[in-house]
Amino acid sequence: MDPVFSTEVEECVERCAGVFLTPERSQEDLHSAMEKACAVVNSSLSEGMSAAILEAMDLGLPVLARDIPGNAAIVRHGVTGLLFSSPEDFVRLARRLLGDLELRARLGRTGKRYVRQHHSTTQERSTYQRLVDTLL
Repeated sequence: MDPVFSTEVEECVERCAGVFLTPERSQEDLHSAMEKACAVVNSSLSEGMSAAILEAMDLGLPVLARDIPGNAAIVRHGVTGLLFSSPEDFVRLARRLLGDLELRARLGRTGKRYVRQHHSTTQERSTYQRLVDTLL
């Protein structure tokens, strides 16, 4: 959407070993790729309610996200995911997550439970339908 920013991102990714930029994917293909990962990282500096985090949690994947208000509103550190505030913190938490299978499993379960309890698509669909009905 923003060609200047896109170019900056592409140039940054080219300089980073082990980081790959992939083209846009369908939701089905994206979820398939996500399910093969051991975790999903959200390193955004500014975020509202992250659909990517909610999707990862719904798939039962542990989440490692930057500690900013939008992420912290849905990720409870150590319970539904892990929050980092610096590059060093990220590395420490990523190593912990990679080395602790029980932690990964627990975060995946509690994240999935959180999404089902607080962001159910059925419940949200009903809420939005009621909102639209009141506006008509």
